[in-house]
Amino acid sequence: MKSIAYIISYFGKFPKGFDLFLMSCKNNPTIDWLIFTDDHTNYEYPSNVKVYYYTFEEIKKKVQANFEFDIVLDRPYKFCDYKPAYGEIFHKELKGYDYWGMCDLDLAWGNIREFITDEILEKYERIGIQGHSTIFKNTKEVNARYKHISKNEINYIDAYKSDKSYALDEVGMDNIYKELNIECYDKTNYANLKKYDYGFFLELMPKEFDYKNENQIFLLKNGEIIRYYLVKDEIYTEKYMYIHFWCRPMTYKPQKYDSSKTYVIYADVVEELKEDITAKYIKKKSRRSAFMYYVKSIWFNRKKLTLKRIIFNIKGKIKYSMERKK
Repeated sequence: MKSIAYIISYFGKFPKGFDLFLMSCKNNPTIDWLIFTDDHTNYEYPSNVKVYYYTFEEIKKKVQANFEFDIVLDRPYKFCDYKPAYGEIFHKELKGYDYWGMCDLDLAWGNIREFITDEILEKYERIGIQGHSTIFKNTKEVNARYKHISKNEINYIDAYKSDKSYALDEVGMDNIYKELNIECYDKTNYANLKKYDYGFFLELMPKEFDYKNENQIFLLKNGEIIRYYLVKDEIYTEKYMYIHFWCRPMTYKPQKYDSSKTYVIYADVVEELKEDITAKYIKKKSRRSAFMYYVKSIWFNRKKLTLKRIIFNIKGKIKYSMERKK
């Protein structure tokens, strides 16, 4: 079995839902997570989650040591641009792993190995194209892909000398791989919830599957993420590698998580499942209040809602709507 380690650099207090994230990591014992952080909170870390404590200044020096020019790393969010360089930055910690990955914390994992098999790993050097989960083959050549100077897009030197964010982990790497004509594994095997929309809908899915979004819930059960949805009061199910909450104002009700229990996820709550899954139950949990959602979302994201970010998200929603109409 190919070995995989996800790298996470997170500075500041871990977000709500981190306990859920850790439990879902525990459910994947053949994969490791290496976390670099300054949050010393006493979490119950599973054995496959290894924590390295750094101050932000110390991690900046660790990153700077990999570049001959002066870099800009003035805030934790800027790490998004440095994620493609993790293979080089953390090469000592990644020694012995066949693959390494980058991922977000606002998600819950299902059974990763069910979706990312050794056959897929052997065929592709880049698995996934989203910043919330992308895996790379751990070789010197692949780890240096981010240094390719694209003819038409921003390059890593410009990005690392600037205090702006360039999404080098997603758009930047997409452009590099397209320009190099290297095929990536880009199947949408994850549940990505729409951002800043009161509907608890999945995006990045074909428009003809919108009917599945009307009445749906998700379960974290036996280490799997399972979607339950209704079609004419009949219950259907689908499995996903993970569910990504993507800035939604989630409420995490459990005080402690237990892998032997089943948890239900709906708009916008995570709680222990204590009822049978019926059509009536799914309909009840699928009810949404636009007013309540937006009030909760504004409060939840109050520190992020700058005019620049609001304009960015409006443009994103317009672009997304236009693409789906094609």
